[in-house]
This record gives sequence, C-alpha cells and structure tokens, in this order.
Amino acid sequence: MQVYTLTVGDRPFRLQRSCDVAELATALTSAVRDGGGMVSLPVAGDVAVAVLVSPGVCVVLEIHDVELAAAVTGEVDFPWLAADDLEY
Repeated sequence: MQVYTLTVGDRPFRLQRSCDVAELATALTSAVRDGGGMVSLPVAGDVAVAVLVSPGVCVVLEIHDVELAAAVTGEVDFPWLAADDLEY
C-alpha cells in the first residue's frame, strides 16, 4: 500500500490513503503561484487541517510503499498505519 506524508515547513502531516495526490499537488502549486493561500489537507483521523502555503515555504510530499503486514506488526521504522488504512 502507499502512504503519504506532506511536510509544510517543519510540520509533517499524515495524509489519508485515499488522498488524490495529483489534486493536492495542483492545489499546493496554485496557492504558491497565486502568492499564497490556504489549502485544505486530507489528513488521517478526525481532524480538519488547512495550511497557509506561500512562496518560500518548503513543502515536501513523500510517497512510501509499505506492506500492510509489516505496518501491522511494527516491522517498519515509522508509524504508517492509521485507522483509515484498514478496510473492513
């Protein structure tokens, strides 16, 4: 499975697995080109997050391939498994 982390400045945000990465990248790029703007992030969990993105702010989108079994057993260096990663 793929998992996503978006870091804005020095703050990392764990994104929902169902995140449309291309759409988010377009929104972030548009905000920077417009001189700055608020962008809503599809973060994992029951919280709404919007960030102010402007020229000069470092934005990094990381995409990791993680096997679900490894994430469940804790065999990875980072806590990727979130409630939205499980399909019931």
